[in-house]
Amino acid sequence: MGGSRYAKSARDNAGKVPFAPHLYFTQFLDDGISEERERGINCGLEVLSHCSEIWVFGDKITEGMLAEIDYAEQRGIVVKYQ
Repeated sequence: MGGSRYAKSARDNAGKVPFAPHLYFTQFLDDGISEERERGINCGLEVLSHCSEIWVFGDKITEGMLAEIDYAEQRGIVVKYQ
């Protein structure tokens, strides 16, 4: 299942307001340029700082996902593996 499907599922089945940084920030930042990728990860962490939980989907944990999970755990934000 892709990122947009996970977000749709969170909205439809759990009544949550989903935010998928990798879907949003790649609309104006180039993930293939290391400086822009880093900027996107940092922007995602800023948004995460306002969240009460993070949901982790899929079998593969990427570098960006790991940064978000670590950030959440260090700040007491609930991490839910779906």
